[in-house]
Amino acid sequence: MTTLRDPFAAVPPPRPGTKLTVVIPAHDEAEHIERALAALAAQRTIDGTSLDPACFDVLVYANNCDDDTAGIARRFASNAPCAIHVADEHLPANVAHIGTARRAAMNAAGARLTRAGIRDGILAATDADTVVAPTWIAWTLREMARVDVVTGRILVDPADWATLPLGVRTMLTEENAYQFAVARLGSILTPNDADPWPRHWQRSGPSFAVRVDAYDRCGGVPPVRTLEDVALYDALKASGARIRHSLRVRVTTSGRLRARASGGFAERISEWSDRCGNATIPLFVEDPAVTVARILGEELPQLPPVPVADAERALRQLIARGTSAERATRSNVASIAG
Repeated sequence: MTTLRDPFAAVPPPRPGTKLTVVIPAHDEAEHIERALAALAAQRTIDGTSLDPACFDVLVYANNCDDDTAGIARRFASNAPCAIHVADEHLPANVAHIGTARRAAMNAAGARLTRAGIRDGILAATDADTVVAPTWIAWTLREMARVDVVTGRILVDPADWATLPLGVRTMLTEENAYQFAVARLGSILTPNDADPWPRHWQRSGPSFAVRVDAYDRCGGVPPVRTLEDVALYDALKASGARIRHSLRVRVTTSGRLRARASGGFAERISEWSDRCGNATIPLFVEDPAVTVARILGEELPQLPPVPVADAERALRQLIARGTSAERATRSNVASIAG
């Protein structure tokens, strides 16, 4: 693994009272970065009053940019009520990807909080093309009071949503309903005090908060080229971290069709758009019997995928029955799905 220097080694330490550091990796985001920072500068309390800007700061890691991302961020920072620090680096070609960038920024942010002696410090990640809700930090702090990790609800920016082909919007809506059904069934079959219903299923970089000690225990962001946020989530889960999928912590992210990394949301909707336009491509997901077995930690049956609408309908029937873990066997789910 290539060892990189701390990109924020020269920035001032956190101010007294800092509880959370927001980390934003940014690659050629001149179009979006100011809007992302403006949303952070305008944070409110849950009651709607202005949030004390001293309770958080922001680290922008502009990496391998060919535009003015860093300059725009620095100009905004000069008049922002919260402390915003910007690092501008070019990573070596062999590690110039989002996994390295997010790892370098998150590691530096965690080390900075630790050096300042901030107990229970929190790293809150978002993306440069993402706008956090006005109470994003306040609800993150509230939810983090009893867990180690909070993933937020991520929605497509309304303006971008309106420009997506009808077929893509239809498929995203179907997938959204299905995933909520899976999450609801999971809350019934394997109740979790740290993550009660209502909850969502998302676990991505646009809204992800973790305690520094939990981050360190799991080894930090894996330096993978794609889906580094999912890899971090999996590492935290494997380490025993308490995880909350909060509907109160919310962001909107761009619905751009030009993907920056393979395997992510933008690449998926781009492929859908190219294939279907305003038509709808049939979406297939795992058979509901497989879903139940996976939730219960049982051996997975070998069953072919099913249309997403059929799977959601079967899961909703189980939910309506109030199925318990003892009653939800693979056989009765299969009979419902059939």
